Amino acid sequence: MRNLFAKVVTIVMISVFSVSCGQNGGGVLSGVNVSTTTSANNEIMLSLSANINLGAMSFAAISLPIINPKGSNQIGTVELVPGLGGVNMIKISVNMSELVGYQSSQAVLPNGNAIPLIANNQTIAVNLGKGAKLYLTISGNVTAIGVAVPISAFDSIGAKLPGLNFFPVVAFDKVIATAGIFTGANAGQNGIALVADVSQIVKLDNILSRSSSSAVASKSRSAMRTKALVVREAAPANDDIQLNYDSQKPSAAKEAKLKSMLLQMNAKKTVLRMHK
Repeated sequence: MRNLFAKVVTIVMISVFSVSCGQNGGGVLSGVNVSTTTSANNEIMLSLSANINLGAMSFAAISLPIINPKGSNQIGTVELVPGLGGVNMIKISVNMSELVGYQSSQAVLPNGNAIPLIANNQTIAVNLGKGAKLYLTISGNVTAIGVAVPISAFDSIGAKLPGLNFFPVVAFDKVIATAGIFTGANAGQNGIALVADVSQIVKLDNILSRSSSSAVASKSRSAMRTKALVVREAAPANDDIQLNYDSQKPSAAKEAKLKSMLLQMNAKKTVLRMHK
């Protein structure tokens, strides 16, 4: 009876990978929480946590520092957090005020495919180490943030199903988000990514206005205004950024193979570790 129950739970978990988007569900993503806080020097910190349903699989706990690409100071963290009942978490905490002034470019996932939601838009890509990356696409009206983490256990999937993106898109109150699997032919090109459109919560103009209106001494206030001008110059010159809300899904044949391989990994209660 216990084995039958475990098998049923596993099959239910695997089925979430085949869910499309919107009203049909969010795939492995079951919830997203986003909030912002303002530091003592009027910089904005963004915190995002996402519940990831992995069935019998689980994350190996890890915390990756986000290092300021314009310097050497730490401006945040990305965490993979194991949980009970197959519900694990991906957490992002980052100082947006420090990051928005960095040079943007067109970026891709570790497998070379387009980043879900962000697509071909210019984005700030920050290396987190071991192939993991943080992505930030931001303009006056649009803000999308995401992370991609290579997972060693998924290299076996990529060897048989290279070049695959599986990312259902779903809306959660003020956030539109997606989480799923990307695969590539080579080791380190396979893993999990999370991307969220948080435009209704934080925008570039919010960050600049708070930075330039710091209630500190006049000398510090002047420095803040200077910093805000530098950030505005480095930011996108227009608001033509348009996110792509289409879910990414493989062919029916590849989807069936993916589900079969995930079923085997669930049966082994695989621990998903970051690629070395």
